[in-house]
Amino acid sequence: MRILSFSAVTLLHFNLIRSAVSKNQYLKISTTMPSTQNSNDCEPLVRRDGLKINYDPYAPEMVEKYGAPGMTDDEGFNPYTDSVGPGIYGGRVKRNVLGEITIGSQYQGHNSKPGPVYAGGGYTPMSKALRLGPRAITPLLERFPDLVNEISTGGATPLHMCGMGADNQGSTEYLIEMGGTIEAKDTYDYRPLHRMASNNLAIGAEALLKAGADLNAQTGQGETAMSIAKEAGASEVLKVLEEFGRKRKGNK
Repeated sequence: MRILSFSAVTLLHFNLIRSAVSKNQYLKISTTMPSTQNSNDCEPLVRRDGLKINYDPYAPEMVEKYGAPGMTDDEGFNPYTDSVGPGIYGGRVKRNVLGEITIGSQYQGHNSKPGPVYAGGGYTPMSKALRLGPRAITPLLERFPDLVNEISTGGATPLHMCGMGADNQGSTEYLIEMGGTIEAKDTYDYRPLHRMASNNLAIGAEALLKAGADLNAQTGQGETAMSIAKEAGASEVLKVLEEFGRKRKGNK
C-alpha cells in the first residue's frame, strides 16, 4: 500500500472492514496509511489473509489517534488488524428532512474529505445481506429497488462492499445483473474493481471485468487495479487482472 507522511491525514487505500456478523470476521477495503515505518529497515507486516500492511500500527501517532491494542473503536479503524468498522465504510448514513444524505466530516477523520455522515446503528441492511447472496438481497430490492446503488459511509455502494470480503464477493454478479453501477466511485476515489484488487478477491474482480469494468481506471492517486494488487501482494486477483489484460490487448 502507498504510505503517506502522517501530516497527510487522508487515508485513501483501505484494507479491512469489520464484519457485522462477528468481531472475528472481517470485510476489507484498501487504505493508504500514514506511517513511521521505514521500508528499507524492515519487511512489511502481513495480515492474517496474507496481504501486506505497509505501515507501523504501533507508531505513537496511531495509538494516539485510534487507541492502544484492545482499546480501539469497533465502529472505526483498527490499525492492528488493518480493519475498519461501519462508521467508516458500509454503514448507515444520516439524511435530512428531504431524505438527502448529510455530507460532512467522516468518522474519525479517517478520510479528511467530506463525505456521508455516519448515523450510527452499524452496517446497512444491504451491506449485511451481501454475504448471504440473492436470497437475502432480493427481498430488499423488491421493496426498495434503488438499494442496488445505495450510498453508505465512505461513499460505498453495494458493489464496493462486495469487494470487502470473500463472502461478499459472491454477490457481485447478481448485483450487476440487478443494475449495480460498476464504475461508481467512493469518497476515496475507488471503484469496485479497486476494492477487489486491494483485497485479493478474484471472483468479484472477474465478474466486474466480464461486465466491462475498466481495467485501467485510475484513482485520484494514479493507482490502477493492477498496481493496487501488486502493492498489496494480492496474487490471486492479480492473475485475473493480468489474464483480462492479455485478452483485451489481443482483441485490439
